[in-house]
Amino acid sequence: MRPDEPRQEVAETAALYVAGALPDDERVRFERDMARDPAIAAQVGALSPVAELLAQSASPVPPPAGVRSSLMARVAADQPAAIESPSPQVWKNWPTIAETGDLYVQRAEEGSWDSAGVAGVEVRRLFVDREHNRVTMLVRMAPGSSYPRHIHDAAEECLVLEGDLHVGDTVLRRGDYQRAPAGSHHGIQSTEGGCLLLITSSLSDEIY
Repeated sequence: MRPDEPRQEVAETAALYVAGALPDDERVRFERDMARDPAIAAQVGALSPVAELLAQSASPVPPPAGVRSSLMARVAADQPAAIESPSPQVWKNWPTIAETGDLYVQRAEEGSWDSAGVAGVEVRRLFVDREHNRVTMLVRMAPGSSYPRHIHDAAEECLVLEGDLHVGDTVLRRGDYQRAPAGSHHGIQSTEGGCLLLITSSLSDEIY
């Protein structure tokens, strides 16, 4: 024990050491002092069984519901989305739907879901208008999935039909609407429990 260090402070440091709560630099210093001072080593030896008994007597406490999914969504929001193909925006390859002057209807059982090229994200074509550089589609995101950052060549409108959509610190739920103007940068969008979106946007947005 160093003569300039009060015994009470040494006792508190020993308790923190046994509990594994000392920062690395303080732990190294304390272990060096312990090797030189038998009194400190004896104090640690006396505290160790107490710490073990406390650890064994503590009952595990399950985390509140939704903690895991919330953490996973935050992690996903901080990480680039997993892109499965060089050109994930599959709608850029969708053909134009010709307007005939009659009412265009697509039944619920018609059409198919395509992979958006991003893990857990699928899209379904509703309407493509290349002349005006517009696409209307349904977007389905699996729980825990995310869509990468992108730049809007024209305004994008999004209506949440089901589930939750996280855009930065903003959480959108069923019935919520967002609009991103032309030239805007859209950050990573993620979902905890999955979502279904109605989106109309340009065909020339770019992922970055």
